[in-house]
Amino acid sequence: MPGKRQPRDHYAVLGVPRSASTREITSAYRRLVRALHPDAGPRDPTAPDDLADVFAAYDTLRDPGRRAAYDAARNAAASRRAATGRPAPVRVGRAPTERSAPLVLDDPDLLWRLMLRLLRRADWWRV
Repeated sequence: MPGKRQPRDHYAVLGVPRSASTREITSAYRRLVRALHPDAGPRDPTAPDDLADVFAAYDTLRDPGRRAAYDAARNAAASRRAATGRPAPVRVGRAPTERSAPLVLDDPDLLWRLMLRLLRRADWWRV
């Protein structure tokens, strides 16, 4: 990645108004995924980044709780921006979930499979 991209407005990414229903958001998401998918047509160098933005926008806007938190953060940022004249970043995290029991790695086969999975994800061994 050449640099960190600025977060974009999730509503603008999906091309829906702020008053859009869940059905409209899902419809816009599906339309954009079909258009931006790597198998859909000619290679566009920005398509993977745009597709990642679409995934992030849909992930936030499809959940009513996260959508409400995003809207509240946007409104607070807009009021801070109006007061200070500077844009404020908007960050929405995942809702806290119940923690499960810690993973015990006493099985050598399980440890080996996890290690191989991490190595495949890291792609550092392909040098």
